[in-house]
Amino acid sequence: MQVLALLGSPRKKGNSDLLADEVLKGAKSMGASVDKIYLDDFHIRPIGEVIDDSRNREDPRADDDYPQLLKKFLESDLIIWATPIYWCGVSAQMKCFIDRFSSYFRNPHYADKFYGQGHIVLCTFGHDDYEHSSFITEPMKLTIQVLRGNYIGDICVPDCYQKGKILEKKKILIQAYELGKRAIKLIEKHKHSK
Repeated sequence: MQVLALLGSPRKKGNSDLLADEVLKGAKSMGASVDKIYLDDFHIRPIGEVIDDSRNREDPRADDDYPQLLKKFLESDLIIWATPIYWCGVSAQMKCFIDRFSSYFRNPHYADKFYGQGHIVLCTFGHDDYEHSSFITEPMKLTIQVLRGNYIGDICVPDCYQKGKILEKKKILIQAYELGKRAIKLIEKHKHSK
């Protein structure tokens, strides 16, 4: 079982990063292999012009780091999306990564590789209104639906602006660890039912 965490924040050991670590620990406790990618460490250009026929698209910017990251993404059974809320959405780094799916998600060489992956969404934000989490969760649910993946769950944490603030929220960290464990159980169950 392979788990990949995609970190949207440029701030290492920030709140969304630390939250992802707990999910990864939970998954690892169930025997999963885990990996974490800081999207900001890679050269991912915004999507280029693509043709209308999504089944025959080629990525006009495939000379950057995106193809190697996509390979890791497609080899994973569980994807953890972790990002702070920046201006009512995911970080720019994560948005570029998602937009680039447009050249791949319906291409016959890639389409089936997206199918059935498990997905967890994590977000942290400074505002104290939990409703702000929908800026991340609703678009991500639609993205995962388009990719034909399985939305396993999310953890969204308001009032979490200062670096390390998440460490004060012990119940949430336990919840994240348990979500990592539960996700592996669900994916294993899904694989055995095929």
